[in-house]
Amino acid sequence: MVTLESILVLVSTLGYCSGLATAYVSTGHPPDARQFPIPKGKPLLYEHDATTWYKASTRPVGNLEDWIDLEKGLAFQYLLDNIAPNGANTEGCADGTVIASPSKDHPNYFYQWIRDAAITVQGVIDEYERSEDLALRDVVDRYADIQGAIQATFNPSGGFSTGGLGEPKFMVDGAPFTGSWARPQRDGPALRALTLMNFIRVVNQTHPELVTLQWISRLYNPDLAAKSIVKSDLEYVSHHWDAIGFDLWEEIQDSHFFTALVQHKALVQGRDLALSLDDHGAAEWYDGQQVALKKLIKTEFWDGRNGHLKAYQYTPHRTGLDCSIMLGSIHGGQKDLYAPWSDEVLASTQLFINQMQDLHPINKRKPPYYPEDERLRGAGIGRYVEDTYDGVRTSEGNPWFLCTSSVSSIFYTAIAHFIDEGEFRITRTNRPFFNRLHPAGRAGLGRVSSSDPDFRNYLQAMFTYADSFLNVIRYHAKVDGRLSEQFDKYDGFQRGAHDLTWSYGSFLMAADKRQTARGMLFGSEY
Repeated sequence: MVTLESILVLVSTLGYCSGLATAYVSTGHPPDARQFPIPKGKPLLYEHDATTWYKASTRPVGNLEDWIDLEKGLAFQYLLDNIAPNGANTEGCADGTVIASPSKDHPNYFYQWIRDAAITVQGVIDEYERSEDLALRDVVDRYADIQGAIQATFNPSGGFSTGGLGEPKFMVDGAPFTGSWARPQRDGPALRALTLMNFIRVVNQTHPELVTLQWISRLYNPDLAAKSIVKSDLEYVSHHWDAIGFDLWEEIQDSHFFTALVQHKALVQGRDLALSLDDHGAAEWYDGQQVALKKLIKTEFWDGRNGHLKAYQYTPHRTGLDCSIMLGSIHGGQKDLYAPWSDEVLASTQLFINQMQDLHPINKRKPPYYPEDERLRGAGIGRYVEDTYDGVRTSEGNPWFLCTSSVSSIFYTAIAHFIDEGEFRITRTNRPFFNRLHPAGRAGLGRVSSSDPDFRNYLQAMFTYADSFLNVIRYHAKVDGRLSEQFDKYDGFQRGAHDLTWSYGSFLMAADKRQTARGMLFGSEY
């Protein structure tokens, strides 16, 4: 039996001790309260050789800052334009529907994907937590309503209890999409559960008077027969995590790093939620499954020979480096499992950047506006080296906006974590990344503490590096701030579905993480 008293423990049990979604953006601490005790000012000379640290990293460039502030407002409005019922692009959509894009031909993205919608609504919840705007709470409630209806809709993947929760996309009115497609995709239920578990936490924290027994039971009810949304998704994840499915790019059937990571995070947080609501049997089951899944993740997705993570468990015709590694870390990484600051994620991200710099000719052009050093210059980031989807048909892959901003999110999150810890370690695994930050390309192995001048030097260089990827987005954004899915690898003009919802959400996440990292790194002097 769920009681209102038991709900009161949700804030502590869902405080994201192992999650990344709000760990740094919404701590409740003013920026100056989290400064590390090192002197501020210009970067110091690097004592081990004659090379000095790049001086432009002492402060973010003002006009980039102005653009980010402007783009944040525009991007959030464009994102809301793609959510029914009030979105400007959602005529004919059921309330709560999140369309992937208003584009209806060449390509047709006028559908609702379970994955895209969950990630998008997570951003809405983050903004609701900051602003406590009840209109945004209503957006999320309507999203939950349509997702509950979709769960109960028989579709080509099956029914409610026969695999249908793995169906990846639906029509905008909530009807099943019955055409041929890459199905099932097993990340959707995990992401939806994560989004709605965070919603429970945030509503309980901001407006606890709104958390009624009826409201919470719709989202999580220990009684399986009630078919509550989060409980149903957790049951699906816990019983299907070891089954193969298609990846988030809807191309490869395999076991996937991205899917496994978000599934694991959902099971960990689902266990904690179940405990708080006295669903002890479920909590024990979810815990056992997360332990087994964690073991698989740790053993099957690291390529020790090449020094990077693999996006797929068994796909020999690809290198394994893929934007989904970064996305998996952002949305599913935890303190002890491939968080953005982990050696493996930083190394994999840098090796992937190296591939993208060489793959796309547009990356040879230095964007205007932002005078970063060549070694700290960002690049347009695509999905993977072997990509042939150009946004409409098969030819050549291009950089994607959401992948490019994801690099920034990885680095900003790592900065915040390193400052919180007061140290980081340069290891043989992550050294390729730190070599990129070092002015001479020769990062020394070992611990770097906040009392070491190099601590600030490295983090300022990392901040400049992270900013340079947002500057790439600035370079290819339209004058009115609109972002499509891709930009052309040769001329840089936008391609593919226009006003891609995930492009806006990914940028907004990076901008929020930047604000946190900036406050911690530069504080009141900024």
